[in-house]
Amino acid sequence: MQKNSPQPRQDSSEKDLIDDIIQKWQATTISENSYIGTEIIGRMVRMNAFIQQRVEENLSRYDLNTGDFDLLAVLRREMEEGLTPRRIQELILVSSGGLSNRMTRLEARELITRLPDPNDRRGVIVQLTETGKTLIDIVAPSHLTLENELVAKLSTDEQTTLTLLLKKMLRTLEN
Repeated sequence: MQKNSPQPRQDSSEKDLIDDIIQKWQATTISENSYIGTEIIGRMVRMNAFIQQRVEENLSRYDLNTGDFDLLAVLRREMEEGLTPRRIQELILVSSGGLSNRMTRLEARELITRLPDPNDRRGVIVQLTETGKTLIDIVAPSHLTLENELVAKLSTDEQTTLTLLLKKMLRTLEN
């Protein structure tokens, strides 16, 4: 079995850590003839680590972390009178325990409030407070600017292509 997978054309100055990882896998006795998953997923995972670091640095200026931002942002984007915890979980992919901790922390800072759900005696509706709305309205533009900066090195055509490819992969996983 051939152990070399096709590599994208690049000169040696364009090598990255993933290229080194693949080269080291190829030198082992593990028989695999394609490393395309590592080419793509390895880079996505590594990119995520760098992106998360930059996002956390930006959000820390507002005394928030990514989880806090996600909760405040979903409440702001949905433009409703509030959301149930279950709906929030669906929209931001967080466990019930993780969401509960975030809500407790943000409620203590008076950024959100939990009100009785009129449709479910045992349930609650989570809403932004005016303070929370004011904060997310300040933080969101900063966050969106950072995201744009992170893709600015790509041409418009590259951004479009990458968007379509990532959307295709994500739809497969979401289904």
